[in-house]
Amino acid sequence: MGNSTTTKADEHQLSLFGTHELADIPDKHDWRVRVSSRARHLKIQVYPHGAVEIVAPKRAKPAHISSFVAEHRDWIKQTRAKFADLRPPEQPLPDQIELRALRETFRIHYLLDAAPRVSERNGLLTVSAPVLSPGACWPLLQKWIKRKGRKHLVPLAHETGAEIGLQPKQVAIRLQKTRWGSCSASGTISLNAAVLLRPAAEMRYVIIHELCHLKHMNHSQRYWQLVESFVPDYRNIERIMDEAWQTSPRWIIG
Repeated sequence: MGNSTTTKADEHQLSLFGTHELADIPDKHDWRVRVSSRARHLKIQVYPHGAVEIVAPKRAKPAHISSFVAEHRDWIKQTRAKFADLRPPEQPLPDQIELRALRETFRIHYLLDAAPRVSERNGLLTVSAPVLSPGACWPLLQKWIKRKGRKHLVPLAHETGAEIGLQPKQVAIRLQKTRWGSCSASGTISLNAAVLLRPAAEMRYVIIHELCHLKHMNHSQRYWQLVESFVPDYRNIERIMDEAWQTSPRWIIG
C-alpha cells in the first residue's frame, strides 16, 4: 500500500543507478526504479516527502530509463520543490514523538555519547550519539520505531488476520519511503512502522488492506469489495493515507 495504493506481487525494486543525467538532482538515495509486469510505459511518481519512483515495464532498458528521467528532470525538481513548500518547518531533532495508534507520547532527551543507542523508560527516550545531528540521531529513532512496530504491529496483524480469516505466514516491519505496506505471493505482509504515528483506525486499515491481498493479489473489484466488507469507510481512509506523507515528520522518512 503506497501513496498510489499499489501493491503487486509481481513487482520488484531496483536501486536507481547513478548516471550522469541525474548528477544535478539532490538526494539521489531517494530515487528508485520499480519494475512492474503491469506497466506498459515508463511513469514517474513524486511523493510528498521528496522520494521519486520510476515505474518501468519489465523489458525497459537502463539507457531508456535514464533518458526518460533526464527528459523530465525539470518537472521532477519543480514538483519536489512544490511539495517542500507545503511542508511545515520542523525541528531537525524532535523533542517528542507521539505514537497516536498506541496513544503513547515520548519526550526525547539527547545525550552526547560515543556509543549510539536509544533507551526508553517511563515515557522518556534517551538518544545517545557521538554527534547530535540528524545524520546521527535519525537512524537511531528509526530503529527504535521499528522495534515498537515489531512489538505491537506483528501480534496485531496476526490477531486481525485471525479475526477476518486471512492469516499471514509472516509479518515484516520496515520503514518504506513510499508505501504503508505490501504483500508478497509467499504470504508475507510488510507493514511500515510509520503507521504507528497515525490514528488507530488508519493503522488497522493498513493491516486489513494488506491482509486482503492474501486472497486477491491485485486491486480488482473483488478485492475492494472484500476490503469494504471489513472497513466500510475505506475510501475516506485511503484519501487520508494518500495525503499523510505531507505531514509526516522528516526524521522518519529521511
